Amino acid sequence: MVGSAIAFICVILLLADIKCAYDIENWWAPLYPNGETVRVEYDLFRARALGETYLYMTSTDDAETAKQFYRDTRLATLNAGKTRGLAWSESFVVTLEQAVAAAETNYDALLKELDEVTHEESRKELAVEISSAKDWLEKLLRRLDDGARSLITISSACGT
Repeated sequence: MVGSAIAFICVILLLADIKCAYDIENWWAPLYPNGETVRVEYDLFRARALGETYLYMTSTDDAETAKQFYRDTRLATLNAGKTRGLAWSESFVVTLEQAVAAAETNYDALLKELDEVTHEESRKELAVEISSAKDWLEKLLRRLDDGARSLITISSACGT
């Protein structure tokens, strides 16, 4: 009996995950056609499915072109009569220069905070954040040097 209940729950989760991934990828938050994924954060089984996902892409297209793609996609989805269902998403597009400036500000703030923290365990946790912020800043700078012009952030949630 317990095994059947566990199997039933697993099947429900699997079906919800598949439905979420389909809706997010095909309707609510498709990947930008001229984008390169540079970072993905998710909290459950896989990205862009059940749970929350933050996906970051850069593109050589200007920010306005990327914004228009997502406006057109959202309008087409709504005109097709698609309802939210389990999935939700938003896209944010900024110039890569704006993203670099924000990453620099964050990195500098973390360094300043480290100078003020005295508790050793807190310093270790902050050091990990600083390392991550530095890596992100360096990645954005490399993409800027490679000719990327915009940063696209897609946040999606499904079943949460």
